[in-house]
Amino acid sequence: MPIPTGRFVWFEYYALDVKQAQGFFGELFNWQTVDVPMPKGAYAMISANGETMAGYQPLPAGAPKRGHWLPHLQVESAAATAKQIVDAGGKIRMQPTKQGEVGTMAVVADPLEGTFCLWQPVAPQGTGDWKHQNGAFCWVELVTQDPAKSLAFYQRIGGFSVETSDAMPGYHVLTSGGQNRAGIHKPEMAAPQAWVPYVQVASCDAALEKAKKLGATVTVPAMAAPGVGRFAIFADPQGGVLGLLQPA
Repeated sequence: MPIPTGRFVWFEYYALDVKQAQGFFGELFNWQTVDVPMPKGAYAMISANGETMAGYQPLPAGAPKRGHWLPHLQVESAAATAKQIVDAGGKIRMQPTKQGEVGTMAVVADPLEGTFCLWQPVAPQGTGDWKHQNGAFCWVELVTQDPAKSLAFYQRIGGFSVETSDAMPGYHVLTSGGQNRAGIHKPEMAAPQAWVPYVQVASCDAALEKAKKLGATVTVPAMAAPGVGRFAIFADPQGGVLGLLQPA
């Protein structure tokens, strides 16, 4: 059975303070932490609704001194995709590295410095489709100053198709396997190239208010997206940017 590609299947939060991050997100989303033994020590996985979907990592040397999320793009071969990325003008920040007996990971960047990870599991791990459950990741989008260049890059290395929305002019959707996988858009205000994950919530306004009380800073206030739902974006106390989505 081939590994399903062209989908973001895992998220990692790189933290200045892992324990503080666990406390913040645990309080906000009721996320649980599961410590899994790994060759270089325990890996703190994030569990929601009884399923693991993400993990916490301490900031590596040379990384920006703030918290940040990195999505993992599932691929059949991390080495082959890493080569494609370099050929397409991107960079390798961490060469493909075996992660115990579960798979191979690489940290890479697109030509405009948007950082993400490649994930090559040793065996298929489900479809990679969004769970559509409160507390789970439900979307990821790329903020870019050059949508055309970014779309061409991700189509080349991820095998995505692209759709546009009449309801949201300028918003592009990456699709694969008949499903929407990610969004790409240019924000109204200048912002660095970055991937922003979204967590599904029952009430966007209530979750945003709770995040503020826990020390978060609102970067995009709660608002409606036609045909999608209500969304907002905040930066947690360590600077990590995350979205909230209350589906229509």
